Amino acid sequence: MVVRLTTESFFKLGLLQCYDEKRINSTCHATNENRFKDSYYACPETVHQIFVAIQSPHLGDKRISSPIPSHLLGAFRFLKKYPTAHDLAGFCKCTEKTALTRAWRYIEAIQALKEQKIKWVFDDDYNYPEMYVATVDGVHCRISEPRKNPSSTWFSTKSNKAAVAYEIAVSIQHNRIVWMNGPFPAGTNDKRIFDKPNGLATKLKDHQKVIADEGYRGAPKKVSTCNTFDSVEMKDFKRRSKARQETVNARLKAFGILNQVFRTHGDQRLPKHMAAMEACCVIVQYEMENGSPLFRV
Repeated sequence: MVVRLTTESFFKLGLLQCYDEKRINSTCHATNENRFKDSYYACPETVHQIFVAIQSPHLGDKRISSPIPSHLLGAFRFLKKYPTAHDLAGFCKCTEKTALTRAWRYIEAIQALKEQKIKWVFDDDYNYPEMYVATVDGVHCRISEPRKNPSSTWFSTKSNKAAVAYEIAVSIQHNRIVWMNGPFPAGTNDKRIFDKPNGLATKLKDHQKVIADEGYRGAPKKVSTCNTFDSVEMKDFKRRSKARQETVNARLKAFGILNQVFRTHGDQRLPKHMAAMEACCVIVQYEMENGSPLFRV
């Protein structure tokens, strides 16, 4: 049996988790909406849709058959603000261990929605006939220096700290994140990630290209970068396409768990970071479908 709540119920519950009722009632609706998004990143409609989606039997062992709304909001709060275990326990009104266990359980359920929401759609030539199908870029997220495996390969030239890298591709003509791959040590070259077995290069057909920055030079049949032979119109098209990609990158970095130094250590560091990144990509995709689309190129 699917547990259902209204979007308005999530809106009220989310605000009551952070503010007293008198303060909520004395404030205009627009401000309360901004408060909700500041606390959880997503709008109430996205939270509501994900609440229903994580109950799907298709998620297998990641399914949460009877989710509790406040627990899901705690997971959104954890992703957005990345509080310490003590702060999260105060928000969830439980012990630190319980708060973290709940948060990661719901994060992994959201991550399991990746197969439904982050899809490569360009195998369908009839509905997606374009030549320039997507933009691609690397996103670096900071981690603490791995003590058991110290190496310069973790060093990120973007943050000047240890980090992991993800490859994110965004459709140029559609509001979709269509590809993500990672994590990799941040010192891994963008082109090397692109060319990995089962990587993005293998998804592109002969007539398809992606637009990328200079880090992807070396594959002119699959990647188009800026060059002096481009017309003024093509230069503008590439510039706007890459700016659109940066918008998605910025939305991902609005999550504290991706913007701050990731605190999990040991063997669980990379699996948990991947769970967090994939869950954040799923949430960003839901938001693009719920009133926050990308600008048109």
